[in-house]
Amino acid sequence: MANISYIDGLYCNIVDAKISINDRGYHFGDAVYEVILYNNGKFYDYDGHITRLYNSLKLININFHLSKQQLKIIIKNLFKLNRVNFGSIYIQVSRGVADRNHSYFGLNSKPILTMIVSKKKNNISDHIKGVKAITIFDNRWSRPDIKTTQLLPNVLAKTHANEKNAYEGIFIDYEGYVTEGSSSNIWIINNDNEILTREIDGKILSGITRKTIAQFAKKNKFKMLEKKFTKDEMLDSKEVFLTSASSFVTPIIEIDNIKIGNGMIGKTSIELRNLYFKNFN
Repeated sequence: MANISYIDGLYCNIVDAKISINDRGYHFGDAVYEVILYNNGKFYDYDGHITRLYNSLKLININFHLSKQQLKIIIKNLFKLNRVNFGSIYIQVSRGVADRNHSYFGLNSKPILTMIVSKKKNNISDHIKGVKAITIFDNRWSRPDIKTTQLLPNVLAKTHANEKNAYEGIFIDYEGYVTEGSSSNIWIINNDNEILTREIDGKILSGITRKTIAQFAKKNKFKMLEKKFTKDEMLDSKEVFLTSASSFVTPIIEIDNIKIGNGMIGKTSIELRNLYFKNFN
């Protein structure tokens, strides 16, 4: 178990870690975050995650005081202190401590950085199982492109999926198009062998693993398109898979009790998963 956390300039045991009750992240979800996978000295998509963290901070007007290089030193120290070889780090920056007031206009609070390392079982393997998913109406706020901690709709969607013995809940917008999963980006391989994932149109998070997989697909001569697709197109596709920092490339073999393709893991999903691991190992 990883016991050492980082809070506002201090490394401390996780049981002693404390945040003010007046932290705006606690009151309003006025904070952003990232999760990065670590494997024996290597980070997966590190630059992409850190760049997105700073972009999210900029989009909600948090003036963060640490440089990217300073942040990396702290992250490396935290893994070293916890003696974790395979795991992930959760990075959160809130606007800071202030009296409870919705507006931050004129507020001169100091952003609060917190980080937690999690030790994980190494699940990088060729023997991957396909997962089940359900679809859910997308009732989130209109800025899912910002990686904020305001995740209650996602939490409810993931929990509802788990209650239905499914791994993921897939959001469908009011026009019947797939947006993304509760904690992932969604892809399909259609009957023309085209790989499709929704374009970055402000309705989805710009997934870092998504970006890397898209680059690999194009580089390896797969026909890859960034465009919207409907729920019906997804259910009728040859393959469906999800991507995320913690699930990599994971095939989805059943959605809403309907088998995708023949209900077996698809070849393209596995090829893309292997390309991802090959790049970082």
